[in-house]
Amino acid sequence: MKEKDLNIDCPYHQVVLYAEKEDGTFGPFQTGSYMTGVNISEHFRVTGNLSKSLIEQLKAGTISPVYYYMMIEGLNIDELAGRTGISKFKIKRHLTLKGFRKMKIGALKHYADVFNIPVANMFQIIYTIEDRNWDMGYQGEVDDSKTGSISQKKTNNPYVIETAVTRTTK
Repeated sequence: MKEKDLNIDCPYHQVVLYAEKEDGTFGPFQTGSYMTGVNISEHFRVTGNLSKSLIEQLKAGTISPVYYYMMIEGLNIDELAGRTGISKFKIKRHLTLKGFRKMKIGALKHYADVFNIPVANMFQIIYTIEDRNWDMGYQGEVDDSKTGSISQKKTNNPYVIETAVTRTTK
């Protein structure tokens, strides 16, 4: 193939391929992965929709935080039981709000460890600032003319609150 036929715009996943250059020689050519370039947008769309749906269910109190994080992490009951050491029977109960309410703090700590979050995050939905300055590894200039504030509000789920970080101009 020729270099011009391999040019895929996908900064998320780069690959090096050998291609025919314009002068007829062959050499390495860095480009985006075709499969990633084609599928990454669909993946982000699907996972974004899943996340929004789960947050709405969590706020409404139709699912427990354990169910929310299990789905976000892409785990099933068997995998969660193996990682937490909690029986599948108890996990099934903890997926409901009624079962979550009756859960012991030790079980909550096991779940938080598996989900790699603080226990406190099991009780709140956190919205962060959608700003490149907050991205890990961002190297640009930070806008010091803005300050941040944190607000919290209740949801229909008696065990979960919404926590939001907002930016305001000084």
